[in-house]
Amino acid sequence: MKVSPRNPLRTYQFRVRVQSFSQGRAGDGYVAGVRSVSGLRTQIAPFEVWEGGNNLHRYANPNKITWEPITLEQGIALDDTLESWSQVVINFAATGKVDATRPVKREVVIDVWDENAYPQGPPTQSTSAGLPAPQPTKLAAYERTTPLFRSYRIFNAWISKYQALPKLDSMTSEVAILSVELMHEGWTRVDATT
Repeated sequence: MKVSPRNPLRTYQFRVRVQSFSQGRAGDGYVAGVRSVSGLRTQIAPFEVWEGGNNLHRYANPNKITWEPITLEQGIALDDTLESWSQVVINFAATGKVDATRPVKREVVIDVWDENAYPQGPPTQSTSAGLPAPQPTKLAAYERTTPLFRSYRIFNAWISKYQALPKLDSMTSEVAILSVELMHEGWTRVDATT
């Protein structure tokens, strides 16, 4: 069964990819342990025009678009993609210098899967840190039946807020969560090709 009006999409089958640069080459790597993504919203301000002699009615047209910041929360583990990216942004803010191999603004992609099209979850392949990172489009066996439902591509994102640790409390056993807020220059939806 695929996503339908009777079988809506669940919110827990997603992965986040951040444009990464290693040895001067661009690539996309999944960020391990992302717990939540929020803020994929736009707001369009109205441009109001009043007609002369008519005080009861106004015309409103769409005007400027505001792209709200996106928040990512990640369980603190071996994957330091978000932390190292925040250090790049901090270094740029402090020095004004950009390293071509470590850009400040990057493309981020949120991939959403349909659990009903592929109940076992997306195929995985280990990363250099030994963490699972799904690569469904690179595995020939899954090219025709990819579970990828939809992607959201975020343009020129950079980390504007970074929380390295949550409140630490020795009386609880909660998972430590790293949090970042991304400013960006817009996003677009990309439907998966079947």
